[in-house]
This record gives sequence, C-alpha cells and structure tokens, in this order.
Amino acid sequence: MADEAKAENGLTFQISPDGGKLLATCDPAAQKVPLDTDWVWQALVSQHLSDLFILEDALNALVKRCSVASDRFTVQIGERRDGTLTLSVAPDLMSACITITAAYGGKAVTAAQIIEALRGQNVVSGILYDEIDKAVVEKVVHKREVARGSLPQPGEDTQFISLVPEIRERCPQTDDTDNVDYRNMGGIVSVKAGDPLMRRHPATKGTPGENILGTPIPTTDGNDMGFATNLSGTAFAEGDPDLLLAAISGLPVQVDHGVMVEPVINLKNIDLSSGNLHFEGTVNIAGDVKSGMEVKATGDVIIGGVVEAARVEAGGDIEIKGGVIGQSEVRNPKGELNPEISSIHAGGSVTAQFAENACITAGRDIKIREVAMKSELTAGNEIAVGEQGMKKGHIIGGICRATTLVHAIIAGSPANVVTRIEVGVDPAVSEKLSIVKQQLADKEKRQEETAKTLAYIRDNPSKVDAGMARLKERVYDLMQAEITELNGQKKRLQKRLELVNNARIEIERTVYFGVHIMVGDKTLLIEDDLESKTFTRGDDGIAY
Repeated sequence: MADEAKAENGLTFQISPDGGKLLATCDPAAQKVPLDTDWVWQALVSQHLSDLFILEDALNALVKRCSVASDRFTVQIGERRDGTLTLSVAPDLMSACITITAAYGGKAVTAAQIIEALRGQNVVSGILYDEIDKAVVEKVVHKREVARGSLPQPGEDTQFISLVPEIRERCPQTDDTDNVDYRNMGGIVSVKAGDPLMRRHPATKGTPGENILGTPIPTTDGNDMGFATNLSGTAFAEGDPDLLLAAISGLPVQVDHGVMVEPVINLKNIDLSSGNLHFEGTVNIAGDVKSGMEVKATGDVIIGGVVEAARVEAGGDIEIKGGVIGQSEVRNPKGELNPEISSIHAGGSVTAQFAENACITAGRDIKIREVAMKSELTAGNEIAVGEQGMKKGHIIGGICRATTLVHAIIAGSPANVVTRIEVGVDPAVSEKLSIVKQQLADKEKRQEETAKTLAYIRDNPSKVDAGMARLKERVYDLMQAEITELNGQKKRLQKRLELVNNARIEIERTVYFGVHIMVGDKTLLIEDDLESKTFTRGDDGIAY
C-alpha cells in the first residue's frame, strides 16, 4: 500500500505521516463528473486502500462536500486498526472465552497474544490450543471457549450384576416407562449347585477435577456395599469373594444386594394321601390341590391342575395352570368367609385359568385368563381378567380390588349379578412413605453430625486417638449405606403413590347395568350398559 496514490476525478488518497489515518484530498477544479460513495469505494479498491477501516459518515460527508466545494480541501475518511482481543473468565473459574475483532490494515490478533492474555489471568490448565489456532485463522470470533476446566467425576457405588437370566425379584417389575406389564408374568428359572448367581463390582474412587487456574476440585468416592447377609442356598466362589454361586439346586430369588436359592419340592397332588404341606422353598405340584387341603411355601407355588376348596399360601408367586373353584359362596349372609371356598394368598403375583367362589389376594398382580366369577380378588398392584383383544375375560359378581388398575373384557352380566370393581386405595403405601421419610431425615441428621466430627478430627489429628478416628469413619460409611437404601425405598414408594393417583378401570367391551365402580373415594353405579370404557377419578366424580 502506497502512502500516496494517484488522483482520480479530482480525489487524491494518502496515508497520514503517522501511518494511522486515511486522508482524502478533493480538488474541485480537476473533478470531471459528480461523485458518489460507490465511485469512491471503487477508487479505494483500485488503489488497495479498502482494507482500512472506512468511516462511513466521513465518506458520505466527503461526497456531499465535493459536490459544492470550490476550493481544495483534505479530510480523514478512514484509519488503520489492529485486531482486538477480549478475554473473559467465567465466575466459577471453569472456562475462559475470547472475542476477536478483525484487523483493518493493522495487525491481526495472534495465538501468542491469546496465550499471553490467558497467563495474565493466571489461566494455566485446560487450555484449548486447537480452538486458539482456529480463532486466529477465522480472525473474527465471539465468545469462543479457549480454556475449559475438568469437572470432578464421582466414584460409582457398588454394582450388583445378576448373572441369572430372567431372575425373579421380590418387588414389582416395571418396564422402561415405569409401567407394570401385567401380561408378562415370566417363567420359572432354576439353577443347580455351582451356577454363578451375581457379580459384585466394588465401588470406585472418584476423580478430582481442576479449574482453569489449576486449583483441584475435590470429588467423592462411590459408596461401597457388601453382599447382603444370610443369603440362603448360596456360597462365594473360591478365591473370589465378589462372585456369588448357588450352593444348592433350586429357584433363584433376587433380593437387595444379593440372590437367594430356594429349594424346590416336586409332588403329584396334594390330597389326603400327601397331607397338608408346609415347605421352606418352592413347591411344584404336577396335579391338583384337593378340597380341604393346605399348601404353604416361603417361595413360589406352581400347580399344574386345579385348586378346589383348599388354601394355598406363598411368599412368592402362585401359578395355577388350571383354575380355582370353591364349593360355596365366598361369604355367608353375615359377611363372614365360608370355609368351603378356595383361598389363595401370594406375596407376589397369582395367575390362573379361571376363578369361581375364590378369595384371591396378591401382593403384586392377579391375572385370570378367562373368567372371575363370584370371587373376591385383591391385588397390591393390578388385576387383569382376560387379555386385550380376546373374547374371554369376564368379571361376573364378587369384588375386584386393585391399587392401580383393573382390566377386563366384560364386567357384570345381563342377569345383573352384583359386581364391584375398586381401584386407587392403598393407605399402606402412604404410611410406609411417611415412616421412610422420617427415618431418612434422622439418618441424614446423624450423618451430618458425624461429618462435623470427622472434619474436626482431620483438622486436629493429634487431639484424637487414631482408633477413634477409624471408628467414626466406619460409622459414617455405614450411615451412608443406610441412607442410600432408604432413598431407594423412598423412590419406590413415591412411584407407587403416583400409580395410585393414576388408578383406572379398563373394560374393553361391555360394562353391564348394575356394576358398582369405585376409583379412590369416588363411586359410580352403572345405570345403562356401556361399551369400551376407561374409568378414572375426576374432580367432580368418576370420569369415563
């Protein structure tokens, strides 16, 4: 770029002696045609002066003045500008950004300038050199991150990984959307001695972070937990205390922090020849349970035939391949249970082909494939009578009572048999949640007090016995494990309450006149036959 260029149409452009300004000299006598800003810009381009910072207002003023001037004059219309650099450091000291403006005939911002600016702000860690190089090439950037701190990575808690496919759990099973699938009841899984059951992955150490000034950011280690105690039917692998094996053949049952193996007993029938059966484990009955008999098991009960007017209890699930049929109405005129009914009680779920004159109670779900007639069904979660899209699935007479859902194909009958369906009442869950919340608050308060004691010990190690310090550390870790467990219980109970609040009754085809519907504290007597309805609790009653 020359300091002075040739005159064009009465205009001469030159750089000021200090090299910082672009001057324009107008000689009206030499002007041949009227000037405009486009012509001036073209003249600057042709003379390689357009890369300077042009003052638009001064350029417009020049054109206007040239059109009326009679004497020669010189004015400034531009200047040489270096590129500018602005550095900002985030308040949390975890990032730094730059803003660069372009140079106009001056010096562009360099990588060395950016590095120097970072050092001037004591930024020494997490510098993004590739981003700095890109910014220099691009010449103009806005708030480009050029330094980034590293966040601390907390350690992971102990993980317990089941090695048994489709293992049963002693808690409600949910899918990825937290809905319980009442159609998928699962099969029976067994193991033999020596089979691997569960692998424990110990807690990991946390990785400290670091801000861009190089200051470490502390982290937390994962909560280390061991296998549960008293895991019956199991043993640890030799030389590997983190691998749990089956010690006996039986049914694997997953519990918190472990797996138990329940022994299985196989029988043909339960009748007078076998006598009543009380068993610590799982019972597999190939045939029937005859009238007047009793079966009690701590595990699951699998019955290949039917249950007559008998009593069956299980700590786990009860699966009845046939049906359940009693010999009299469930209750007498006084409202008392008759002795000649089928009584089924499961801590888990109950499945059966049909139920008639039966009293069935399940901690989780009840699934009747064809018909529930003149029976009382009570489920801690859901009841399904029939399957979606099928013709069979009738609730005729009796009571169906579930916490979250009752699903059936048909409810009631044209003969107006008294039928009640109730959902949305589970006061036990609310009471349990209150207890857990109080226990959690107490544990957290105690842990906070222990944490203060530990902080004092760390600051004053000479004043506290080393054995006492280790004891406090163990107490703190134990409390942390208990708090983790209580938080898990709290989350599960809150989810149960959400399900109760969304309780509903689904009838795919027909709800007959005379059926009593209850959702929470709202009731409805069906006065006309209805087709394909879902009943929920509304503000003013039951909505459908």
